[in-house]
Amino acid sequence: MKIKKTLQINAPAAKVWETLYANYGQACDWASTVNESKERQVPNSDYIGRTCSTVFGDVSEIIDHADDDDMELQYHLDDTPFIMKAATAKWNVNPQSINTSEVTMDLAVTLATIPGLLMGWMIKPKMRKDIYQTMDDLKHYVETGEQSEAKIKSDVKYFKKKGKKAA
Repeated sequence: MKIKKTLQINAPAAKVWETLYANYGQACDWASTVNESKERQVPNSDYIGRTCSTVFGDVSEIIDHADDDDMELQYHLDDTPFIMKAATAKWNVNPQSINTSEVTMDLAVTLATIPGLLMGWMIKPKMRKDIYQTMDDLKHYVETGEQSEAKIKSDVKYFKKKGKKAA
């Protein structure tokens, strides 16, 4: 399954890149699909990873490639929820003007065989919807400095279920 989405953000490319790469471990600050996240060290790698509690389950990611000059980031999931076999995400930030950026996210997901066969018809549209929402969350967060309404609702639901108070 492939999902690709491009959108315009009314902010300098450097600000978008900072959110995506410099603050890689803090995806939970802005993404409604990520309720908790933290940076982690990856042995024998030039890059870091992160662990996340997501709407799809707990995931662990490792950066494969990052290029500050071209503002390109690629990472893969090295520990996936039961519904996934593998996933790789590529982000690219392109300046359009001083205060406008174009951001593209290209996601490739391989569903696990049994869940894919039994629930693929349900999982794929939800995953596409959630990834599009994540892009909208990024846009809102970078442009306003605040979490989107979807992010706030997601955290309230997640932390209520978990028995904690949302941040």
